[in-house]
Amino acid sequence: MSDGRPWYKEPETFIALTALVVSVSAVVVGIYEASLQRAHDRAEVWPHLELATLTTSNGASLSVTNSGIGPAIIKSVVVTVDGTPRRNWADALQALEGKPVTNFTVATIVDRGVRAGDKVEMIMLSPDKMPADFWSSIARVGITVCYASVFDEYWQLSDPRLGKPGAWRSVTRCPPQSAGTEF
Repeated sequence: MSDGRPWYKEPETFIALTALVVSVSAVVVGIYEASLQRAHDRAEVWPHLELATLTTSNGASLSVTNSGIGPAIIKSVVVTVDGTPRRNWADALQALEGKPVTNFTVATIVDRGVRAGDKVEMIMLSPDKMPADFWSSIARVGITVCYASVFDEYWQLSDPRLGKPGAWRSVTRCPPQSAGTEF
């Protein structure tokens, strides 16, 4: 301290305080930019699953499509017929038809990653295996798919009546796949 002035009146104090304010401001801006970058990264890998039921002259199919921009990791799938959970597609078809149905094609999607833009046919029926009144029968089927992004954010797609619009929502966690089910 020169000239008997107090420390807070020294030019060095003013320079040091200015440097401190600039440094703290830089840290705050850096933290803010990092949070924006994290939000951007999450948006860059946001999956969005959609269910589709399709009938053609070749038969019928139920597919799940990832229309988002990141991979979807399927954690659990529940298929119901008239509100009762089913073990697999053979069980669901038997509940619909009242008798065993054979010769259909299925794909298991639980614990599978579905890349952005990919479509997975969950079940395909030939025309001779389709129920007589297909749309009335399929409306008895409900599907709930719970999936995650690579950042462990979770969503649930629920379609309580196939052929009608489903509901999509964010969830905190996916329930585990029920033991003995094969979807």
